Amino acid sequence: MKHAHHLLGIALVAACGSTVPARVETVDGHHVEVATAGTGGSATVVFEAGLGDDWTPWDRVADQVARHARVFAYSRPGYGASDAPWTPRNPAQIVEELRALLAYEGYAPPYLLVGHSTGGTYMELFARSHPDEVVGVVLVDPRPHDFLAVCEAAELDQCGIPEAILVTQAPAVIAEYNDFAAASAEIDAAGPFGAYPVRVLTATVHPVSPAREELWASMLASLAAEAPDGEQIIVEGSSHYIQLDRPDIVADTIVGLLGAE
Repeated sequence: MKHAHHLLGIALVAACGSTVPARVETVDGHHVEVATAGTGGSATVVFEAGLGDDWTPWDRVADQVARHARVFAYSRPGYGASDAPWTPRNPAQIVEELRALLAYEGYAPPYLLVGHSTGGTYMELFARSHPDEVVGVVLVDPRPHDFLAVCEAAELDQCGIPEAILVTQAPAVIAEYNDFAAASAEIDAAGPFGAYPVRVLTATVHPVSPAREELWASMLASLAAEAPDGEQIIVEGSSHYIQLDRPDIVADTIVGLLGAE
């Protein structure tokens, strides 16, 4: 069962009845929830959730992919069974904490990175910053790092989270949302995508105006075009949570890239 609501393309989900086993590790004195499965393949598939989510929205996809490769998911600080944040929440910090966690857990590169919404931006930065560690990237309706500025410049609706709503969210959500402003500069500093394949899955059903929907799809097309081997995949009829609405498409995209290693 899932309970989801969408917040300007940045949604918060709680899921239950997970299939992939999860546990809580103590890393440098902090509790971190991780979920792992699978044994095959040369690459580890690493999942990054969106703003406000623990790892569980990935459960159905990770369970399917675990039949082909090792999978690794986790709950960032402030979500699930992980401790509250103890460091800044800008994307570069989150990327380096994930790399350190993977190393601590014994998952060495190469990685196939999978990220949803703002988690897609984190995985984009990971791939650009450490191209030698990456064999592929699947971005699931990722939030473009400069979307807020472009959307507001176009005078469209629902570009970001209104302050009145933001202040009601958990501290980790507020911190990540505010520190997301650093993403554009951090991605520019990281440089271009590497030679690995990049697939950008794009939903078509968001609770926004047609013009806002069109801008989202257009910016994700541009993101895919930045990669030497990039492709936008339109998932007709799906909400922002493609991994819940169409887990088969997400899993098939990941497994397809694993087969291309």
